[in-house]
Amino acid sequence: MPATFTQRFQVRFDECASDGTARAAALLRYVIETAFGHSTHEGFPLAWYNARGLFWLVRRAHLDLHRPMPYGTALDVTTEVLGFRRIWARRRNTVRDTSSEMLAIVTMDWIFTDRAGNPARIVPEMEAAFPGKSPRLEIERLELGDPPAGLEPLEYVVPAHQVDPRGHMNSAAYLDLLEDALTDAGVDPRERPAVYELEYLRAALPGEVLRRFVWQQNDGWAMVASTPEGMPVVKARRQRGTDFGGRADA
Repeated sequence: MPATFTQRFQVRFDECASDGTARAAALLRYVIETAFGHSTHEGFPLAWYNARGLFWLVRRAHLDLHRPMPYGTALDVTTEVLGFRRIWARRRNTVRDTSSEMLAIVTMDWIFTDRAGNPARIVPEMEAAFPGKSPRLEIERLELGDPPAGLEPLEYVVPAHQVDPRGHMNSAAYLDLLEDALTDAGVDPRERPAVYELEYLRAALPGEVLRRFVWQQNDGWAMVASTPEGMPVVKARRQRGTDFGGRADA
């Protein structure tokens, strides 16, 4: 069976920022959709998960964005499973335009869960469908430290339109939350190249109030969103990236 799966998308008007290029969250949505497409192609559609009370949740995302993606651009997103361990898997995703110029590389860790969101053992039929069980993979952590003393948080109420079929705030919506905070701080999130990192710690539900802390850190910006009780929901960071020149073999 093929080790990779490719799905094509076209950047839509409503996915673009004011400069006419795709927001980072739009790209993350393409990558997540391609992972679901790959799963469906190998015999594991959404109905399969729903019938068994199992699902994949994003645990961590690393987006290396090298080029702007203007409205109307056709993008080929290719995903492959780098490996998996007992309850989690890692995917590498590349994004190219139709000339095969590399625009972005996205690496994501996924956790296999039961209906309640608890970690679950990857089932044997899924292990057989996707090649490459790698004992060398280790889950990485995003270490940001604590927000600066005295930093006042902004409150955010999770809107119903940002909730996915699992009833949680969509993974890509947190990237919009970070970019909104950067804009408020006078930073232009449209600049490329850029690197985004996110670590998801807890699901947020519609109507839930999040406290968002955003601060400048080294050569970038950091964000922590937590519950009013101080329980972290997501950590995120944006830094300047390094242009690799759009090589097709990167």
